[in-house]
Amino acid sequence: MKAVRNIKRFSHPSRVTDKNRKSKYEVKGFTLVELMIVLVIFSAIMGATYGVLNMGQTSFKTGDVQIVVQQEARKAMDKIVTELREAGSVNLSAEYPFTVWGNKIKYTVVNSQLQRTIQGQSPTILANDIGNIRFSLSGGNVIYITLTTQRNTVFGHTLRAKLTSQLTLRN
Repeated sequence: MKAVRNIKRFSHPSRVTDKNRKSKYEVKGFTLVELMIVLVIFSAIMGATYGVLNMGQTSFKTGDVQIVVQQEARKAMDKIVTELREAGSVNLSAEYPFTVWGNKIKYTVVNSQLQRTIQGQSPTILANDIGNIRFSLSGGNVIYITLTTQRNTVFGHTLRAKLTSQLTLRN
């Protein structure tokens, strides 16, 4: 009897009614228009995200170069000021304008490097990425120093830093 009951549960294919069939408009899924709209929205979001990340990377690299430029300026200025405070005489028109502890010294910029030269010795490099250095004397014992540094960024921009210092000679 069990076998007979199982047979009665299944209906013959010819007896399937229209209620069990789905029309072509009832099929679930996305249309091409819906997919295109999603693709446009996703592309806009990804483009905006790329723009923000690219701007952040550019800013980071530029900031890094700016830090290096400022550090070079400070490093050079600190060395010069420390040494020139001990200068015994200053004659800015001489080839070696500063005399410190009996040594005649000059500071020059060669190939973007600040060089300190003691008369009769080889120059030593104090700092890199230096554009220019200027000294001026006021009142016989106050020296004004202007130091300009510059460096090119990865993106072709030139970053500059200008540092000015004033010192009074001790000797």
